[in-house]
Amino acid sequence: MRYRFGPFVLAPARRLLLEGEREVALIPRYFDLLLLLVVRRNEAVSRRLIFDSVWSDVVVSDGALSQAVRTLRRALRDDPREPRFIRTVSRHGYRFVFPDLIEEPDALAAGAVSEATSAAARHGTSGDAANVTLPLGRAVDAAGGAAVAGLVGGCAGGLLLRWAADWNVPATVAVALGLVGAIAGALGGLGVGAGLAYGEARARGLRALGLLACGSLGGGAVGLVAHALGRWTIEGLFGRPIPPVGGAVEGVAIGATVGLAYALSARPPQGSGLDGPARVRAALVTGLVTALGCVAISLLGATLAGASLNAIARSFQGSQVGLAPLARLLGEPELGPLTRAVLGAWEGLLFGAGVVLGFTRRR
Repeated sequence: MRYRFGPFVLAPARRLLLEGEREVALIPRYFDLLLLLVVRRNEAVSRRLIFDSVWSDVVVSDGALSQAVRTLRRALRDDPREPRFIRTVSRHGYRFVFPDLIEEPDALAAGAVSEATSAAARHGTSGDAANVTLPLGRAVDAAGGAAVAGLVGGCAGGLLLRWAADWNVPATVAVALGLVGAIAGALGGLGVGAGLAYGEARARGLRALGLLACGSLGGGAVGLVAHALGRWTIEGLFGRPIPPVGGAVEGVAIGATVGLAYALSARPPQGSGLDGPARVRAALVTGLVTALGCVAISLLGATLAGASLNAIARSFQGSQVGLAPLARLLGEPELGPLTRAVLGAWEGLLFGAGVVLGFTRRR
């Protein structure tokens, strides 16, 4: 069944609120709140019942409910002073008051269910496939955002290196650093994004803890694989061991930082993305927090991307991508604590922001 009131149609089976042919975007809990009020339209629904029904798995304040009602009223263009749809019942809760609501069969939902059932029978699959496809898509989006961030960071670092070295470093170094940054960012973003997607889908009651744990696992897995592949590649091609570079430990720390910062800065709709300012704000907060985290682990002795690249370059005689010129800009003859901290902050800012910008893209 679906519910028609004024210009709106509420289709529970398809989880849609439509205004004419246009879908009105609502996060899942707000959709559940509207559906609860519509279904129980013949009574005033208490705040306690709303919390037990809509926020049963988390503890939230009264402000969360007030914000949800304000959002629903904006979506329905309802005036709280003269409500057409949602009326506040003083000291009790809320009631859906539109008088001419029509309840009717939802033919589109019935057709979609029938088609999905037939397709599952033909191909031997089930609706669980969607639960896999969507997180994978969001992980790829996160990898894309981190790749762009790595490309920008690498190219900017290459240009700064050329300037710091009195333009004696070839221009191709900036391009090469950009490509290395894009590849490293894509791999890291894929791992952390996959962790965030899994945590977002599974850890509903303990979202922050779940995102922190899953982000750290994804980052650690990619760090471990990337370290092993890099070591085997260089040793196989050049016959020499590589110096100590970043790996699983750094991946765990960065993934945990991104996961926690994202959890605290954004609550996007399940399986969807943020819009406009909220998306930018979440990316900026995550980038800044990740930058601070990277500074901290750099000062504790971790080797991040820039420091790893410098260590590898110094092991090859005649390499032109050593970062000593950048260190001298900061008053250090080689990569010391200050330079490592600055590089870590730059990398963390771009990586954290890039991952979240990609991850929160509306699909």
